[in-house]
Amino acid sequence: MSDKQVLIFDIKSDFGHFRKYNTTTSPLTYPIPTRTAAVGIVGAILGIERELRYNDYPDGFVPLQERFNKQQAHIAIKIMRPIKIINQGFNLINTKDTWYDLTKRKNKNPHTQINFQLLKDPYYRFYVSLEDSSSFGELVERVKHKKPVYTPALGLAQFIAEIEFVDLKQAIYKENPDGRYVDVVSAVNMKYLYPQEPVAFDNNSFYSVNSMPMEMNGARIVSEYSDVLVERQAKPLKVKPKFYYYVENHGNIIFL
Repeated sequence: MSDKQVLIFDIKSDFGHFRKYNTTTSPLTYPIPTRTAAVGIVGAILGIERELRYNDYPDGFVPLQERFNKQQAHIAIKIMRPIKIINQGFNLINTKDTWYDLTKRKNKNPHTQINFQLLKDPYYRFYVSLEDSSSFGELVERVKHKKPVYTPALGLAQFIAEIEFVDLKQAIYKENPDGRYVDVVSAVNMKYLYPQEPVAFDNNSFYSVNSMPMEMNGARIVSEYSDVLVERQAKPLKVKPKFYYYVENHGNIIFL
């Protein structure tokens, strides 16, 4: 572990949706972007192409999720505004019935309505460090000048997001061998905490732990899940991390 230069930028939209992997009929959402979704946002800003077709890549192309795995891309996410969730009906194409089945009905509407759980006015702060200095430099310039190659979105393509450069700082690596409580402003991967009383809970806070995908391969098969702790009212978390990073004027963060 070592110090890292981090790009800090804000991202927000009117709505967001990051579908939980164990959701079936009515899609539920995570309160924050998963690490895999955050990698997709970084890739969109840089203009890194996805596959030609499902699991079909050009020769010599490294899939985005593999190019920016946990060893190559370090991402922390802070909630900037209390999490608000609403339910909204979406008209989707009915893929359960054939067109022939639909034409036999009096109501020939080929759509079906599904309720989605949506984030209302989501607003996050990203802390991003890339091992590839060339990609990192390009990312900084594109965020600074608001010139992403592809328009970023918060989960679904219609939820177009606005990005805003905040800072470029050094993240100072800190170890915590004594297991003391530390205030952390970002979401926390629970695997990086000491197991004994890892969180100092506050009765006035609203906590949420979700099992989230951390890494996946080019075929979109998840190779790692982790429990991620957030405080849904945008308050810092008081936890016992094995290590963390201090960012001047921003506080302590832990990369997902």
